[in-house]
Amino acid sequence: MFPGSMIPPPPRDRLQRRVNSISGPSGVSPQPRGERLPGAYYDVSRGRGSPVERKDRLQIVGEDTVLAIQQGGYKTPDGRRHSISTACQTLQGSGTRFFASDNAALDNWRSAPDGPGRAPSSNSETIDVHFRLQSTLSAAREWAWSARAPYERIGVLSCAHPTMPGGGFNISAGAFRSQEASLNRGSNLSYALFSPTATPFYDFHKTERGINNGFYSNSMIYARDVALIRDDQQDWAFPLKVDVVTTTPVDAGKVKQILVDQGKMPKETVKKLVKEALEERMGRILRLFEVEGDNVLILTGFGAGACGNSMTTIAKIWAKLLGPGGRFYGKFANVIFAIPSDMPFHEFSSAFNAAIVQNVTVSSRDQSEGSAAS
Repeated sequence: MFPGSMIPPPPRDRLQRRVNSISGPSGVSPQPRGERLPGAYYDVSRGRGSPVERKDRLQIVGEDTVLAIQQGGYKTPDGRRHSISTACQTLQGSGTRFFASDNAALDNWRSAPDGPGRAPSSNSETIDVHFRLQSTLSAAREWAWSARAPYERIGVLSCAHPTMPGGGFNISAGAFRSQEASLNRGSNLSYALFSPTATPFYDFHKTERGINNGFYSNSMIYARDVALIRDDQQDWAFPLKVDVVTTTPVDAGKVKQILVDQGKMPKETVKKLVKEALEERMGRILRLFEVEGDNVLILTGFGAGACGNSMTTIAKIWAKLLGPGGRFYGKFANVIFAIPSDMPFHEFSSAFNAAIVQNVTVSSRDQSEGSAAS
């Protein structure tokens, strides 16, 4: 299940905030509130007044990311200053869009588009799949650095907390290690998630209908040209642009607790419903990337781990959608699965490859039987 908020235990050594490394784009003090960035983002918590001694290092990193966004820039270790104020302003405007669960363009994801809607540079009936033992942030920076603009657009999937923008990247000890928190600490994505455009996503998931017994909804937030501003070591880094889809996976653990443990549904029935809901949501994710022209995707074990879904289940669904015979086969130039932990990485890659082999075998057998019948 999704981690909740909790007070981090005091670290052994006093942690000092390195606020002196943060500055505005031209090295001057930040402008008065409201003149550079909309005032709403100034309400984002920076620790709620907790003593520095009680803060986890990653919480401090998250707070400093918020501060850099509010000030409109930061300074990298080489002394160069980088402005992100324009990028943030864009995310408050047309750069961020909300896609409701009943969005017509995503409802029909199973039908291949005629003409428009196909990601550029992906017109061959093949797809290059890469498995990387690294974080989403690291993989996104690696591919964004070498992207051939304007022919390649990098699309990144963020597994969202249903009610907490950014997964509590700057306040919650329970979310420190999550994929979403890592991505928000290393970018200005949170500026999009705290925007008025994204508010319906989080408000809906606070309702019983939105929680939906742990299935949550198919709604999504699309943020274009998010700036990646840190590396995997939490250091400030050269800003790189990616597009990000933020959506919540099915929480299989919560679903089981509500429907199975309380005797409302048989276990096998619930298992089938969870798998169907995951496939529907993952298909919509790929369709959204396709519609927006992202042709290099950084994906994850969507919903595995904290949400109680197995890596094997997620890998099989991705393989079904992206592999030969799948709806999105050949629609993207490169797909990168970034899994940061060793055992889940091997489980995912093995399951994905096995599913591809099985799907190809079944498809070949069906074609042979069809030819013999004719």
